[in-house]
Amino acid sequence: MIRTVDVEGIKRIEKDAVVAKLASKAGTELNPETIRADIQALYAMGYFEEIEVLSSSVSSNEIELKVVVRERPVISEIDFDGNEQLTDSDLKEVIKIKEWAILDFARVREDADRIQKHYEDKGFYLVKVKHEIAPIEGKPDEVKLTYKINDYDKVQIKKITFLNNKVFSDEQLKSIFRETKEGGFLSFLSSSGNFRESAFKQDLQMMMLWYLDHGYLKFRYENPVVTVSDDKKWLFISVYVDEGDVYQMGTVDFGGDLLFSKDELKQDLGLLEGQTFAITKRNQDIIKLTEKYQDLGYAFTNVIPKMNLRDENKTVDMVYEFEKGSLIYFNEINVLGNSKTWDKVIRRELRVNEGELYSGSRLRISRENVERLGYFQPGEVVFNTKQVPGKADQVDLEITIKERSTGTITLGAGFGSVQGFFFTTQVSEINLMGSGRTLSFSAQISALQAQRSLNLSFTEPYTFDTRWSTGFDLFYVLFPIPGFYNTRKLGLNLRTGYLLAEYTNLLVTYKNEGLKIETTATGASIDQADIDADDGVLSSVVLSIQKDKRNNRFETTDGQFWSASQEFAGIGGDKRFFKTVGNHRFYRRIWGDLVFRNSTELGGILGMGSDRVPPSERFYLGGPNNLRGFSFFSIRPAGQLGGVVEAYSLFELEYPLIRDAGLKFVTFFDTGNVWSSFPTGSAFNLRVCWGLGFRWFSPIGPLRFEWGFPLDRRAGEESSQFQFFIGPPF
Repeated sequence: MIRTVDVEGIKRIEKDAVVAKLASKAGTELNPETIRADIQALYAMGYFEEIEVLSSSVSSNEIELKVVVRERPVISEIDFDGNEQLTDSDLKEVIKIKEWAILDFARVREDADRIQKHYEDKGFYLVKVKHEIAPIEGKPDEVKLTYKINDYDKVQIKKITFLNNKVFSDEQLKSIFRETKEGGFLSFLSSSGNFRESAFKQDLQMMMLWYLDHGYLKFRYENPVVTVSDDKKWLFISVYVDEGDVYQMGTVDFGGDLLFSKDELKQDLGLLEGQTFAITKRNQDIIKLTEKYQDLGYAFTNVIPKMNLRDENKTVDMVYEFEKGSLIYFNEINVLGNSKTWDKVIRRELRVNEGELYSGSRLRISRENVERLGYFQPGEVVFNTKQVPGKADQVDLEITIKERSTGTITLGAGFGSVQGFFFTTQVSEINLMGSGRTLSFSAQISALQAQRSLNLSFTEPYTFDTRWSTGFDLFYVLFPIPGFYNTRKLGLNLRTGYLLAEYTNLLVTYKNEGLKIETTATGASIDQADIDADDGVLSSVVLSIQKDKRNNRFETTDGQFWSASQEFAGIGGDKRFFKTVGNHRFYRRIWGDLVFRNSTELGGILGMGSDRVPPSERFYLGGPNNLRGFSFFSIRPAGQLGGVVEAYSLFELEYPLIRDAGLKFVTFFDTGNVWSSFPTGSAFNLRVCWGLGFRWFSPIGPLRFEWGFPLDRRAGEESSQFQFFIGPPF
């Protein structure tokens, strides 16, 4: 039996920490297997270079156990040698080992791998990293750690080649890769052309997903061949693929714990008999079926897809097996991580409550609502359910968020094709003191004396914790109608709204604004009746309804937005008219980061009785916000100040060029027109244009640089238009 256990040779490590790792303790029997396990446990600590276990008898049945160790030295110096492309300070931020840490060879190798990956992420694919450990003279317990680096120059991907691909061309397959791209003209601005092994593996998985989404269930690829040019500057990648055949959906059936009829379950499916198999649609169907059961309270429903491939007729039969589990109730709902935002601001967006049966769809909608607030970091709104100890039928819901800065102060200056030289400032807070209220002030002063604006805006989204919203806008605007006259407007909007249903708001706005006309030199021939119709006070009520299902209100990549408004002017004031406008916007991520966007708007305005429609309220097209191939406000009935009927539709494809910098490329096609009366027959004609441009989501706001080209150019119109504008796209 072991009488005592002692430890010798330790200098920096606490004795208790060593003894705690030993299974051989005083009062236990000496066992060779236990001793071996103890030695392994001590080595695993990473602190010792040598370990020896000695025993000596003190009586006929007792022994003393002695553990003799030699500690590893400490790293008193860390150095880098041969790193010509990256600085020492940059590399020191990458490694985890710090000076005066105990030498641990496993951690040293891990840091070498981190340095290797850091270089590869920056395009230095050929880098070689080794380490060297040398004793320090006169200090036997200290060593110097040196990372020997041969970093070469950056290597760019010269050519990506696919072999044996018959269905999709090389260009189609290269477009699937999100990170691995051939070097090009703009490669020096971004990581395009750099080779990163981890990103390349992800891109290969994206290619696999592409084929599975097009029915090629037996698609495979062989290990890619990556070769380097003799001058060590270029990479060549070859990928051999075996596409196989397309499989169609055969029979679709359901089994296991069925709580719905098979016909009812089949109504929720997007992948049905006769369609080409698509793995993404199948996965979406699993989510829909799972959520259908979860809405009955079965939180831990498991839907298992069982696929049977029939090679003889190239079909796949599908059986969805259900394991429903037990009914689950929500216990506590806790919000974590909100140091600024009030709990109730988050809780009022939830569609689940404590004590209720679990609901998958209402939980999903709750998460989407919280994300849509815009107060939290993207991807940092996490909903977790945890089983309540001792209560098998209850779960706690934990909502973990990571707040972001919601206040902005921007100052900027620039040149716009509409504004000329301008200065702009904006102070805004979309989560005022954590209350969810919005307050903003903006000002823009242009070198053109006829254009400037001041705006103060406030919104309370849940007035007195009800479904009502309230707010106001106070504004002063100078704005020209080019070639005719300038307008000077001072006004106040009072807004109130009511949440009719999820995503849908009914809004009522009272507008009161005074407008003064200042004619320009070219405006001498303007009809005096138009000036009289515009000059004066507008007092109107606008009734509108909006449905907003965009995934992000500021940088939308998916979803839709609908709005319809009816304005009635004539509640006092000098102007009387009816104005109707409807707008629909559609956003869809086509593939990867390529986003399709469309905005379609129809509008009409009608004077009451014999009253003329004020020109400033009529419709004009042309410029950066609609028909971008035509000059500002140039699309209107010939010789007239605006039209009374408008229609336009904008189509865009948007793709990020440099994600981290917020730089995007856009190509567009616009069509529309304005008429002096409702167009019928040959009077209905549309103007069309196309173009391309760049967008930069800069610190002072979204900057847009766009070139538009009319496809039906008429006499007196320019062959192209350059539009620069500060403000978000639709």
